[in-house]
Amino acid sequence: MSKSDTIAARRLCIAAIVLALAAACTTPAPPAAPQPNPAEARVATLRSLGFVPAHDEWELSLGVKLLFESDVHTLSDEGRAAVSEVAVELGKIGITRVRVEGHTDNVGSARYNLRLSELRAESVAQRISQAGWREGTIERKGYGADKPVADNTTAAGRAQNRRVVIAVQAD
Repeated sequence: MSKSDTIAARRLCIAAIVLALAAACTTPAPPAAPQPNPAEARVATLRSLGFVPAHDEWELSLGVKLLFESDVHTLSDEGRAAVSEVAVELGKIGITRVRVEGHTDNVGSARYNLRLSELRAESVAQRISQAGWREGTIERKGYGADKPVADNTTAAGRAQNRRVVIAVQAD
């Protein structure tokens, strides 16, 4: 081996040692921050909007006082704002389909209550559509007085039964 070959080999060996020492001395990168679980984030948003789990979906019950005057199906200003906010937030978390259910108390005929519940569901569905949802993604259903959540023999119970429910799948 020539003198120049020996010097080159030594330089190569020294370079390898320097690189090895440099690699050993570098500070490792901090662990990556845990990424939020999309399902957990979706559930957190649904809860923050007031949705509650119901069977295999999530439901938001909006009382008539928020949405409608008594015996009226047109949304109040406050109701329009509330429904728009919910529609926008649901879109942000990837919800792509909603079901809007209208309900009434048992005052009046069954036929009248069914029609009123359908009109209320339609009013809410139209507001969701105006917030940017495609028409085919919003299901509407009126139940009249068929699904009470409280006792219809009291004024307080009847008030709770006059509501609109927005239901979504959370998965």
